[in-house]
Amino acid sequence: MLRTYHSVLTLTATMTATCNAGDLVGFDNAPITAADQPVKGIAQVPATEIGLDIGLTAIGEETVTAVGVIAAGAQLVSANGGVSAAGVDPDNVFATALTAAADGELVQILIR
Repeated sequence: MLRTYHSVLTLTATMTATCNAGDLVGFDNAPITAADQPVKGIAQVPATEIGLDIGLTAIGEETVTAVGVIAAGAQLVSANGGVSAAGVDPDNVFATALTAAADGELVQILIR
């Protein structure tokens, strides 16, 4: 699957760390590395240096990496390196899976 996105709302973030396109970004403007953390948006382009301003998709469709098996329609939370299906009592659901994916595959998501 090719990485694509359609942003309805793009926020600008002055990055406090480097990241890749498609990385989940937290409210500290750095890539998220823990499960079930608040998501500010998804990096539309890579941030190759600290202090770089990049666009984050805050509302729209994105393609990200699945951590674990994800079924279409599943509620999603952040995971180390991508997104995972929300557990029993998640704190920070931020998206819904539009496609199914196996662990490590790309999954299309709807952020709202």
